[in-house]
Amino acid sequence: MNFVKGCITVVTIAFFGFCLSVPKVYASDRELLKLGTEKLQRKDYRGAIADFTKAIEADPKFIEAYFQRGLTLHDLADFSSAISDFNQILEIDPKNTLALYTRGEVRTHLEDFVGAISDFTLAIQANPKYAKAYNDRGVAYGITGDLVKALTDLNKAIAIDSKYPDAYFNRGKVRDFSDDKQSAINDYTQAIQLKPDMADAYGNRGILFYNMGNKSRAIADLQKAANLLKQNGDTDSYQQTLALIQKFNH
Repeated sequence: MNFVKGCITVVTIAFFGFCLSVPKVYASDRELLKLGTEKLQRKDYRGAIADFTKAIEADPKFIEAYFQRGLTLHDLADFSSAISDFNQILEIDPKNTLALYTRGEVRTHLEDFVGAISDFTLAIQANPKYAKAYNDRGVAYGITGDLVKALTDLNKAIAIDSKYPDAYFNRGKVRDFSDDKQSAINDYTQAIQLKPDMADAYGNRGILFYNMGNKSRAIADLQKAANLLKQNGDTDSYQQTLALIQKFNH
């Protein structure tokens, strides 16, 4: 099942709204963090990791440096090392909600869905209004085949944040697999209204329209999906969508 997960952005990750037990940090440590962040902006990932590591060596309880290093390792697909950094944060601050959520997200890349669900659950217990944690736990439940729990979590994510396009998309996937086709179309439509460049929502809705006998709307949606995929440089998916359009036209 191809769900959409919550996004992680290395440079723009925000700590506002979370209670982080951050120890006193000296100017040199902050300067190293700043240097590492600047290198990330230049896509010098290895240089950034080196600076974050120096900051941690200077202050082994520097949570933000662990976090930035962990996120950078995540972007380099070094998921095991990323988890080690989030583990370290949680040793310092066991109730760090953002670290729990992010470790869960990383575990999904390793297909450790049981561990991911556990982390998302802990994050939700710490912050019951954490829509992204409900969304991602719903995705994990969906991938493991528990569509009832998946739907419950995605309903909750949408109840918390009614303008969350990924949650509507994912709920559409669950409803599609649950053979609730019209509700799935409604969710994909809502996702598109909130995020008009969501190619996958157009593609999935188009396939549903075709299966329900509405060929013209199916082709229109698939063509829109193809155009967006081309704009995004996703050549493989673009070619696959064109092939599907050709198939549906015959």
